[in-house]
Amino acid sequence: PPAAPTETHGKKKKKKHHEEPPPEVVADTGNPMMPAPISEISKRAHNWGKAKAPKYKKTNVADAGGTITCTVVFPYKQKMLNPENMVDGEILMSVIVEAKEGKYRYTIKDIKHHATKQGMSGGDIYLPVPECGSMKITDQTWKHIRSAAYTDIQIVVDDLKAKMKEDGHKKKDEW
Repeated sequence: PPAAPTETHGKKKKKKHHEEPPPEVVADTGNPMMPAPISEISKRAHNWGKAKAPKYKKTNVADAGGTITCTVVFPYKQKMLNPENMVDGEILMSVIVEAKEGKYRYTIKDIKHHATKQGMSGGDIYLPVPECGSMKITDQTWKHIRSAAYTDIQIVVDDLKAKMKEDGHKKKDEW
C-alpha cells in the first residue's frame, strides 16, 4: 500500500502535500534473449552472401557449415578529370563469416587493387609502395586507392552487420 501523503505548513501557512517517491524497481541484469543457434546465424550470413548489393559484387560464395566465404569486388574509378596514372579497375577482398552459438565473427583479408591496364595494379593495400612500383603509381594516387579501399571495407562491414541483425527465416510478403 502506498504511504499516505504527509502535510506540512509552509511560511504562508498553506498546506503542502509531499508524496514519497515510489520504491525503485530492481533491474533484471540477466540476458532477456536466448542466444541464436548456429543454424540461425549461418542462415543470416548465407542470406548476406546471396543478397545483391548496389555498390559491389560478391563472387565465389561458399557455405561450409558454420563458415561462409566470398570475394567482394568493388569497381575503382579515379575521381580526377585527367588522371596522371591509369589505375582504374577494381578493389578485391576476401570476406569470411564464422558462426558460433549466439555470435559470429567476420574477417576481411587479402585486400588488393587490380587495375584494368596491364602492369598498373597496386596489389596489397597494406604495402607502403604499390606492387608495380612508385614510378607507375604516384604516392598521392596510391593514397587515394588505399582510402577508397578503407571506405569499401566499411561499406561491407555495415552491410554485413545490418544483415546479421535481420531474421534469417523472414518470409516475403505475399502482396
